Amino acid sequence: MTKRIIWKFFGAFVFLTFIAVFVLNFFVSLKLQDNVEQKITRELRSNAILLGDILKGDLLEGRPEAIQKKVAPLADKLDVRVTVIDRHGRVLADSEKEPSSMENHSDRPEIIGALKDGFAQSTRFSDTLGYNMKYVAVKIEDSDGILAVLRFALPLSKIQLEIRFIHRVVFLGAIVTSVIAFTIAYFVSKSITSPIRQMQQTAQRIARGDFSTRLKVTSKDELGQLAKSLNIMADELQQKIENLRKMDSMRTDFVANVSHELKTPLTLIKGYVETLQNGAIDDRQKAQKFISIITEHTDRLGNIVDDLLSLSELELSEDCLNKTEFDLKILIDDVALGFGHSLSKKQQTLSIDPQGSDFKIKADPDKIEQIFVNLLDNAIKYTEQNGRIDISILEEKENITVIVEDNGIGIAREHIDRVFERFYRVDKARSRRLGGTGLGLGIAKHIVLAHKGQIRIESEPGKGTKVFVNLPRE
Repeated sequence: MTKRIIWKFFGAFVFLTFIAVFVLNFFVSLKLQDNVEQKITRELRSNAILLGDILKGDLLEGRPEAIQKKVAPLADKLDVRVTVIDRHGRVLADSEKEPSSMENHSDRPEIIGALKDGFAQSTRFSDTLGYNMKYVAVKIEDSDGILAVLRFALPLSKIQLEIRFIHRVVFLGAIVTSVIAFTIAYFVSKSITSPIRQMQQTAQRIARGDFSTRLKVTSKDELGQLAKSLNIMADELQQKIENLRKMDSMRTDFVANVSHELKTPLTLIKGYVETLQNGAIDDRQKAQKFISIITEHTDRLGNIVDDLLSLSELELSEDCLNKTEFDLKILIDDVALGFGHSLSKKQQTLSIDPQGSDFKIKADPDKIEQIFVNLLDNAIKYTEQNGRIDISILEEKENITVIVEDNGIGIAREHIDRVFERFYRVDKARSRRLGGTGLGLGIAKHIVLAHKGQIRIESEPGKGTKVFVNLPRE
C-alpha cells in the first residue's frame, strides 16, 4: 500500500514536471528563436546601412562597375549575398550573379517596402538560388532623393543552424532540469509517505494490542498533528486497558473478598445452628451463648450487606444525594458524642478544633455523617489505650477541610494507595478481630467524590494517621 502511495505521489510530480518542462521548453524555444532572428535582422540592417554609406559616392557618380567590384569582397566578409537595385528595380550590382542577367526587382516586397519606409525584410524561396532566403533591404538616399536600394540576403539554413543549436541547449537544460526535478520529487514523495507508513505500522501494532510504540513528531503540519493525535490515542487506549485490567483485578478480588467475608460468618452460624439442633439447645447456658454468637455474626452479615448497598447506591446513582444546608461543626460534634462510650473504654481523648466561624455547607447530612462515623470508628479502633484523636475543622472561602488525626499504629506507605479499596485490610486478622467490614473507607471516598470533594491519607507506622477531607460549600 505504501509503495502505491509513494508511486502515486511520484507519478503526479513527474507528470506535472514533464508538462511544466515541455511548456517552458516550447515557449523558451520560441522566444529564443525570435530573439535570434531579431538579432540577425538588426545586424544585417546595421551592416547594410554602413555598406550603403560606402557605396553612396559611386552611386552619385554613376559608376556601376566600381560598385560591382566593391560588393563581392564585402559580401564575403559579411557572409551574405549583396544586391544593389536602383529605384526602378534594375539590378546595378550583385555579389553572386552578373547584374545584366538578373530580372527586374521592382516587384520584390522588400524592395517595395524599403523604397517606401526606408527599411523592409521578407523571407521566401529564391528562384535564382533555389533555396529559402531571408532578405533585408535599406534605402540609400541623399538630399536630392533616392539613389538605390541595398539588399542583403542570408540563407535560412544558416539561421536555422543557430536555432537548432539553441534548441539543443534548451533540450539539454530541460533534461537536466527534469532529472533534478524527478530526484526532488522522489525525496519529497518519500518524506510525505514515510510518516504515513510509520503511522500505518503503529496503527497495526495498536490493533494487535501493542500500545508501547510511539511516533516521533517533528513536523507541525497536518501529518505531524495526525501523528500527535495517534500518540495521544495510544496513550489513552493504554491507560484505559490498564484501568480495565486493574478493574478486572479489583472485581476478582472483590468477588473473592465478598465470598470470604460472607462465608466466614455463615459457616459459623451454620455450625452453631447444627450444634443446637444436635441437642445443645437443651443446655440453657450453652444455648444462650450460641444464640448470642449467632446474633453477633448475623449483625456482621447485616453490616456487610448494608455497606455493600451503600456502595452500590453511590456507584450506580448519579443523584443519590439529598442536599440541605447545615453546620458541619455541629454534625461532627454530634458524631463525637456518639463515640463517648468507646473513647471512655479505651481511655482515649478526643479534641475538636474549629478554625473559623462559618462552617455551613450544602450537602447530604446523612452521608456526610457516615464519612465521619467511619473515620472516627477507625481512629478509635487502631489507636491504643490512652491514645489521642484530634479533629481540625478549617474554614475556607469555597471549601471546608476536616482533618482527623490520631497517634495510632499508622499505615505503611505501600498500603496507603489501596486502603480505599473495598475489603482491603492492612492487617486482616486485627481488622476482623475489631469487627470491621473493610468497606468503611471505600464508602467514605465515594461519598466525598459524590460531593465533588477530595479525600487523602498521610500516615507513618507507629506515629499515627491523618485523614484529610475537603468538601465544597455547595
